[in-house]
Amino acid sequence: MNARAAHARLVAAFREGFGLAAIAVIDGPDGVRVAAAAPGAEIACAPAETVHRRWWCPRPFEAASIATAVAVRLHNRETCAGVALLACQTIVRAAKQRHVDLHSDEEMLEQATAAIARIDDELERLRQSGDLRSVNKSYQSYRRDATAIGERVVPYAQWMLGYREELVRKLAATLRYL
Repeated sequence: MNARAAHARLVAAFREGFGLAAIAVIDGPDGVRVAAAAPGAEIACAPAETVHRRWWCPRPFEAASIATAVAVRLHNRETCAGVALLACQTIVRAAKQRHVDLHSDEEMLEQATAAIARIDDELERLRQSGDLRSVNKSYQSYRRDATAIGERVVPYAQWMLGYREELVRKLAATLRYL
């Protein structure tokens, strides 16, 4: 797995741990639509569609409510020029009316990147001081158990990525309540 894909998985783990639901304006051959997805889920797009803009909402029921309200308001404007911009403005307005703080993709990426760097710095500090032994023993135990029951053993780097994902998820869950 390349570094970009690994980083994307860590960012997704951060959003999931934070419990964020997505709201997106999607542009496609059939027009503009607004969609919401639960925490940990991605918004499904057809191959010919593109996400025009995406926000992250702290409470899933509010994301769905905002997306539905915006979709109803835009229903008769499917063919108008500038519908994507109008949809974006309507989402922001609907969120403000409901007192919902939406976070942009950029904001979430910035927060996730800072959290990931913090975890990576700590793991590196532990590695250099030799205090990563318990983590390495966990991998050895996993490898021994998987081999004993005939399961495929994932390489250390892949296992470590999963370990880092879990740490990012837990850090985000903690930050959610601060």
